[in-house]
Amino acid sequence: MVCRRCGVEQLRRVDSFERISLADDPADPNCGHYYVDMVHVVRCSACGHRQEKVAKRSPFPSLKEAQKELDSYIIGKG
Repeated sequence: MVCRRCGVEQLRRVDSFERISLADDPADPNCGHYYVDMVHVVRCSACGHRQEKVAKRSPFPSLKEAQKELDSYIIGKG
């Protein structure tokens, strides 16, 4: 992965989190579904710029199912 600001390839992971996102790209086979994304926040060692990198996407047909999956991970049952 390359820094979007300065182009350096030396990025270091500083944080991570999960979020729910809607697949709204018509070219995506899961268009209209919801993703639970595992996101890593990385920091450039040269300029300090922070950016996100989606490491994993899991599709779910409904928002309720995606929320249930995210909640089960948070409380440790996933």
